[in-house]
Amino acid sequence: MNITITGGGTGGHLFPAIAVAQEFQRRGAGHVIQFIGSSRGIEARVLPRAGYLLETVEIRGFAGKRPLGKVESLASIVPSVARARALLRAFGSQLVIGFGGYISFPAVIAGRMLGLPVAVHEQNSVPGLSNRVLALFARRIFVTYEESMRFFPARKTIYSGLPLRALPARELDAGRTDASATVCILGGSQGAREINSAVIGALPAFAQSAAPLRFIHQTGAQDTERVEAAYRQHGLQACVAPFFDDMLARFLHSDLVIARAGAGTLAELAVCGLPAILIPYPFAAGDHQRKNARMFERQGAALVLDSRDLSSDVLARSVLDLIGAPGRLQDMARQARQLAQPRAAQIIVDECCRLAAA
Repeated sequence: MNITITGGGTGGHLFPAIAVAQEFQRRGAGHVIQFIGSSRGIEARVLPRAGYLLETVEIRGFAGKRPLGKVESLASIVPSVARARALLRAFGSQLVIGFGGYISFPAVIAGRMLGLPVAVHEQNSVPGLSNRVLALFARRIFVTYEESMRFFPARKTIYSGLPLRALPARELDAGRTDASATVCILGGSQGAREINSAVIGALPAFAQSAAPLRFIHQTGAQDTERVEAAYRQHGLQACVAPFFDDMLARFLHSDLVIARAGAGTLAELAVCGLPAILIPYPFAAGDHQRKNARMFERQGAALVLDSRDLSSDVLARSVLDLIGAPGRLQDMARQARQLAQPRAAQIIVDECCRLAAA
């Protein structure tokens, strides 16, 4: 089957899409994958490196734009849908799956126009604008959180969980044997300067910690040198990079994670059974990150810090209190695992195969 997968812009949309592509490929060479995305999103860097075919369309985002920007966004829809339609025909697509973000709009609409079976996946607890619209055209809607089903028609909505990229099973059981604690810090696929600054201010306290600490820190493209220099200044061991393609593998060697609350990050925390300090991005559409984070907090899997109250002192105290309470960390880890849905990719692929065969 020739399958077109669309979505991207950020890792939160792209990595679940890759997970589904991997599951199709695992089932045999009869499945051929084409991605449709943007030349400006994270997909333009990640997909070719991973060996996937990426075709691009150009469309402007709509949400949050000023009136002129909204007009430009609307004007870009027709040519982008026309290009997506041509790409679907040339590839011989038999199924289209959208993973959100405005870049998924052209291919999903074009797929429906061509009479192809179309499915969409919503990553967040509160649907984004694109998926609210695209759900009208989809024959199947997959959701990460069971409580999100209320936003879509029950007859075509399936609770799947969030698909995660494949990781060798042996790595899931791998761990460190030394006594140090590793703190993993990330601000999503694009980094977060606010979190970076709070961590830098907390390093003097971390350097004085009775328990030896190590760090894995994804900074984003603009902040790597500043963060690296701060760790060196305080004599702390840290692996620092603008972006880690293998963040899930790095999670498996961490004891505590400091992160935003995007759906992809939370799903990986759950499947790895990792306690977290979550700092929701305050400007996320529909405030979905705060709502995502509160679900983990209610479960007892995370501590949530509001961006407005974030300071180096608060962050340092939160980290050191948790590291100093291994029993609490273990309990948070158990609670995180309760939120995992490790079969999400299989559920989506099973249903999409049924949809295409109908």
